[in-house]
Amino acid sequence: MKYIYIIVIGAIYSLYSCSKEEILTYNNNTSERFIYFEKSEADSSDISFFTYPGEIEINFPVVVKSSGFSNQDEEYKIVVMDEYTTALSSDYKIPDKLIFKAGAIKDTCYIKLKYSSKLDSDKVRVVIKLANNENFTEGESMYQVAIIWFHNIISQPDWWTSTVTSYYLGTYSDLKYSLFNSIVGVDLTDADESTIRHYALVFKQYLEEQKAAGNTVLEADETEMTVVAGGRLK
Repeated sequence: MKYIYIIVIGAIYSLYSCSKEEILTYNNNTSERFIYFEKSEADSSDISFFTYPGEIEINFPVVVKSSGFSNQDEEYKIVVMDEYTTALSSDYKIPDKLIFKAGAIKDTCYIKLKYSSKLDSDKVRVVIKLANNENFTEGESMYQVAIIWFHNIISQPDWWTSTVTSYYLGTYSDLKYSLFNSIVGVDLTDADESTIRHYALVFKQYLEEQKAAGNTVLEADETEMTVVAGGRLK
């Protein structure tokens, strides 16, 4: 029986040792470290200056991940794919130096998007790609490219999903979104449902106050503008 216990304990120790060895820190750069965008190429981004009233520059966040971490700061590289980019080089700015901090497996690169009057009628895009360097190797191909569209055209934002339509703000219209943006003045990109519900109730209260004052807000087709969120602000 003692012999069996010794074998079991030895096996457990062996597994523990192996698991420790698999936690790579890359501090000596002898192991390949892969880098990739958080979002896939198919999941392009669409940014409208309309959502940021008065702003002439937007620092758009692009999340980059790594397959492991280092014990020191390490530089990574992003390049513009000129053949697929329709924005002019003067329309955007990528940081000159991009650094993964020591111990980090995620970094956020901020791409500066610049307003110009052409964006009032045209959408442009900048297409960026992660590149190999002495610290990092490109990861899975579908996570190597990021497509960023930007403009100043009013359009249904990504956060106004079917759920938002069904439970919070009702059917989308450019007029409703324009007024909502004017009253609320908050970008709801990446907001959770409780936050969206809160601002839907703010907008609902505004519409009710206007109606009570004899100024019922109408849609373009002359029907009353409404939201479907239940309840009231506390």
